[in-house]
Amino acid sequence: MAAGNLTLNSIAVRQALLSTLVTLVAVVFLAIAASFAIERTMRADMQQTIDTDIVGLADIMVNGGEAELLLRIADRTALVPGATPLAYYGLTDRHGMRLGGNLQMPPNLDASHSQAAEIRLGDDRILLRATRLRGGLTLVVGRSLRGVEALQRRLQVDFLGVGIIALLATLVAGFAVAARLRGRVERLSQTFSRFERGDLAARSDTASGRDELVQLAGHVNAHLDWTARLLSAQREISDNIAHELRTPLVHLDTRLLSAIGHNSDETVALELHLARSNIRSIVSLFDALLDLAVAEAGGITANISSFDLSETAADLAELYAASAEEAGLDFKARITPGVTMRGEVMAMTRLVANLLDNAFKYVPSGSKVRLIVADGPRLVVEDNGTGIAAADAEQIFLRFRRVAAPETGHGLGLALVKIIAARHGLSARVEDARPGARFIVEAQDAATRKGVS
Repeated sequence: MAAGNLTLNSIAVRQALLSTLVTLVAVVFLAIAASFAIERTMRADMQQTIDTDIVGLADIMVNGGEAELLLRIADRTALVPGATPLAYYGLTDRHGMRLGGNLQMPPNLDASHSQAAEIRLGDDRILLRATRLRGGLTLVVGRSLRGVEALQRRLQVDFLGVGIIALLATLVAGFAVAARLRGRVERLSQTFSRFERGDLAARSDTASGRDELVQLAGHVNAHLDWTARLLSAQREISDNIAHELRTPLVHLDTRLLSAIGHNSDETVALELHLARSNIRSIVSLFDALLDLAVAEAGGITANISSFDLSETAADLAELYAASAEEAGLDFKARITPGVTMRGEVMAMTRLVANLLDNAFKYVPSGSKVRLIVADGPRLVVEDNGTGIAAADAEQIFLRFRRVAAPETGHGLGLALVKIIAARHGLSARVEDARPGARFIVEAQDAATRKGVS
């Protein structure tokens, strides 16, 4: 998956979404806490204002009497006109009869203990306190909570705006960080993929810095250096063994042939023939190893030219038709005429032949085998045999790796296919043909567009 294709499968994306969620929860809790704190503070201030007003009115009652008190209450209510005033006053006598104020029905509060309460008057909530004055009068002073509610609504709107901005900023920043992190991890993954496909020079970019991914990239490169050295040493040893032992084995085969010519004992002759068969099998193995060494060294690029792949495949199909008939296989070729490419003819011939050999070897009698050549170039060899497990899809292109144990074969044919394909800018892969296996060799950019690593 490319760095730009951020999905929930990405740890970086999930981390970005988690950060956004944490930000959302923090903003919500902060808004709730701020709203409660402001309400408590404003209610306390309002209660203090009510108490101060009551003290002032009580002092007026002491100094000026009931008439002066009613006058001052009228002055206060005149300053807050309207259907829903911000301040409320009520004055009743000892019998509960209303004397003045804008409270039409003062609440029944315990004035002897200066009881405070909150009531609802229509759509308004009011904070009240009642107190007992001289002469048995009851004074009720209140303040509307509409201001508190309005401030809370404004605060909620403000927090909503801040929350949206914070969420968008967190989301944008989170996805930017996620994309960058995903890109760095993807480059590490691509390095391993290239190395697994045979590019032993593949290394991760070592960016400046000292974070965990830079350290990981350093460890990756050190590991790949070590693995590349081991693989090179292994291949050098196998190539040297193949080169050094092939010649004496060929000489030994010649001597066995001579011994068979001078031998008259049938039992001995049979054993000599078996020995020759074993030697030829070993020589074939060494030939395959040497072919791999030549291909990996770039030897197949010595005779690059433009050639007709359709014609080459058609010639091979004609040669393999007889073998297919003898093995009881239904073999057909669908070849688009005029498919050309640049490369080394003999190497590509070996590639197609190895794919056909592999198909013929691993399918039972009566199976179908198809050779397809199309523009691209795209080369396909498929069968309806037992197929290849998904876990073995990449492994079968490694040296000496076989999905079964046939009587013949050394597990190098598909490794050579992979190397020859790579040398020609092609990719080689296998997929499930349902049933059977489908081997595909095509341009690497075409394989990438299909999501094939």
